[in-house]
Amino acid sequence: MTPRVLLLLSLILALQCAPAPRTPALSHLTVLQALADSGKDLPRPRLPAGSDTNAALAYYNFGTRWNAPTDTAEMALFWASRLDPSWAEPLYARLFNTLQALEHDMYETYAQTYSSRAVRRVILTPRQTHVIDSLQQLAWQRNPFMFSDLEFRHGVPGRWGDTVHDAWLAFSQKRFAVADTLFAGALRKNPRAVELRLMRARALFYLGKFDSTVAELQAARDTVSQDVEKRLSPILPSVEMFDFAIGIARVQEDDFPAARAAFERALTQNLAFYWAHTRLAGSALQLHDTATALTELDMATQLEGRDPVLRLYRGVVLQTAGRLAEAELDLQKAVELDPYYADPYYFLATNRQALGDTVAAIGHYRQFLRRAARAHPYRPQTERQLRALAVRPDSS
Repeated sequence: MTPRVLLLLSLILALQCAPAPRTPALSHLTVLQALADSGKDLPRPRLPAGSDTNAALAYYNFGTRWNAPTDTAEMALFWASRLDPSWAEPLYARLFNTLQALEHDMYETYAQTYSSRAVRRVILTPRQTHVIDSLQQLAWQRNPFMFSDLEFRHGVPGRWGDTVHDAWLAFSQKRFAVADTLFAGALRKNPRAVELRLMRARALFYLGKFDSTVAELQAARDTVSQDVEKRLSPILPSVEMFDFAIGIARVQEDDFPAARAAFERALTQNLAFYWAHTRLAGSALQLHDTATALTELDMATQLEGRDPVLRLYRGVVLQTAGRLAEAELDLQKAVELDPYYADPYYFLATNRQALGDTVAAIGHYRQFLRRAARAHPYRPQTERQLRALAVRPDSS
């Protein structure tokens, strides 16, 4: 046999001799992810007594508590997203929950086998890798500036006393002014460090320094555009996401022409980026360009018609434009896509009321109250509307 063949045989034998890895956490997630992929709901975990079972926040807090079993966390975060699909944080948390399951199984395998080879065989399935990437993209599209304690639950990069470590630590503790100063110092030494620019941009965003946020995002975008390796990185945002985030920052300072231009740039990079079409529609509305807004929303819906948040938003825009029959179709579709999402029921009620269908309006208002969290901002108005219609809010 040739040396190469002998080497391959020895590697195969070594792998065969390595103890089998233990993957209870990842295996449970695989079952749950397969159930979700089939279009079925995951089981609802039982929340502590007194919890608001209509509140996405209650499920989110339950799923992200310390030492929550990863399968229970997955179910809780799934339901947080079902109750409020517009919220980015549960999506982001599910990403970290999968990584937590991986870490759990690596420790479990080593504790049972004392074999580093067995530990190296604990890996994510291709489907789990795809799910992580999808969750990250979905979360960024909803809110590229979200803050999550889960990012820092297992520490921050670097060593104590190192500028980058101290910057990350300050950021994790929400000391954003300190983080900004430290990230700026680190970037003077390494101006092409895209991840540091992103972190500084986030710190500046939380400080309300939106022009500086945009400057950092532009520098990061230009670095990624010029660097093929960075452009292909699965960790860094795609080029269009930088312009998308710039648009979000411009919206915060009510500079809607600049926001519109940023979302348009994002679309030149990726015309299929449906949330960029949606955000562009929002900027167009603020500039009193309803025709462009509806055109962009039509395009977004053609690209991704199964997002209940998008269908709700287009329904509300159509309703505001007086196109009530068309609005009804989108609002009904939002309910069909996510029957646990309370908001579409409220707007279906207002739509039916505007059409003069009081009976249907009352039914939708009641449906809303049955699904809405106790602290939902539309609850008081809904109860007032039902009383005005001579109906008790709690009557069936």
